[in-house]
Amino acid sequence: MSLQIGQQVYTETTRELLTIKKKLGEGGQGAVYLVEGHSKGIKALKWYNHEQANEEQKKMIRDLVLAGAPSGEAGKRFVWPIDTVVSDESSQFGYLMDLIDTSRFAELGEVWAKRKPTPNMKALCEISYATSDSYRMLHLSGRCYRDISSGNIMFDPKNGDVLICDNDNIGINNESETLVWGTMEYMAPEIIRGEAKPSTDTDLHSLAVLLFQLWIWHHPFHGQMEYSVRSWDLNAKRKIYGHQPVFIFDPTKKMNELPNDPDYTTAKKRWEVCPEPLKEKFIQAFTVGLQNPKQRVTESQWRKLFLQLGDSIVPCEHDTAENFWSEANKEVNCWYCGKPVAVPPRLLLKTTAGQQYILLNRGTVITRRHIDPTAPEEEWMGIVGEVVQNPNNPSVWGLRNKSTSNWIGINRTGAEKEIESQKAAPLQDGLKIQFHRNVEGIIIG
Repeated sequence: MSLQIGQQVYTETTRELLTIKKKLGEGGQGAVYLVEGHSKGIKALKWYNHEQANEEQKKMIRDLVLAGAPSGEAGKRFVWPIDTVVSDESSQFGYLMDLIDTSRFAELGEVWAKRKPTPNMKALCEISYATSDSYRMLHLSGRCYRDISSGNIMFDPKNGDVLICDNDNIGINNESETLVWGTMEYMAPEIIRGEAKPSTDTDLHSLAVLLFQLWIWHHPFHGQMEYSVRSWDLNAKRKIYGHQPVFIFDPTKKMNELPNDPDYTTAKKRWEVCPEPLKEKFIQAFTVGLQNPKQRVTESQWRKLFLQLGDSIVPCEHDTAENFWSEANKEVNCWYCGKPVAVPPRLLLKTTAGQQYILLNRGTVITRRHIDPTAPEEEWMGIVGEVVQNPNNPSVWGLRNKSTSNWIGINRTGAEKEIESQKAAPLQDGLKIQFHRNVEGIIIG
């Protein structure tokens, strides 16, 4: 039964009446409607087709509503089921969820089609971090997603905010039965071969494919082998994705390299621009990770990498294209114009979690996560320092203390000076800054 405009259904738990306002879209499992309730306000309703409206699916939704989304900021990115929705006129049902602002949030396909803006490198790092972070928290809660794909994630191309949609197939890892095993091109090879069921291990493969598509705009197995297929049918897909998957940038197996065809130019160019640490992770995910699920890149490893990459961006002064600096490759040439890029001073930060570099560009901020890795994640983005320009001498730049405690600055001669809250330390080569007892940084360059 399709729902009609003006028809009323109700939430199963609170029995609140919802009025159907309009149809928003339709997919394989059902349709999505705009609805309004007295206390719920404007929401979205996914209403299952008759074939999918079975008791197993209803129990799954009830369990998700009862358990709730993962905790913290990571959990807020899931567009989680609010309640099951039923009708006295039908055995079909659905679930209520928050409405997504599609004028702000984009699907990857919309970016590829140029209907939505292309995220810059900073936003891409944020999108990739947030996606990895949310799936990490889902897995830590003992659950698996089972259908990670580009169609189930939306993002703000400008600031990198992420929403994860279609959460009605989430289940307990290695326990819950499921009618959905994933989308073929994202499925782990062992699922396609019939050797495993969806789990957190298979989610890791799907996540790697999604991240690869976000960065390279291509599928990791769509090379010469796929190019040579005459009939792209189910058997061909099983071969490419499951039985004989070969990474298009595999350093040793060359049989599936990208064809010499203009349609593959974007993937080639984006791989060239891709920072080396990220290339290494993709190679791990799609070589040893294909055969051994325990050697796949974890969400924590992705998360750490994208945070580091976000701190290593330097814009080209000639065209504003964003480039990545690394300790191994200190000289940067712009990927867009090819000209040398002036690298700003770096802060080499040493904490109990190790050391990392932060490029001190105009407007760079030092956050709580930089100087206190053990802080609760909801406090991570609190700003403790900011690169600022001296208002009396615009050629002089400094790092302003935005925290409530004093820092200690130590110059090359060993002389110490307190850097009070709201005061700035000059960006001088060799200046050490003691942020607090176990955290020290040194300005280089």
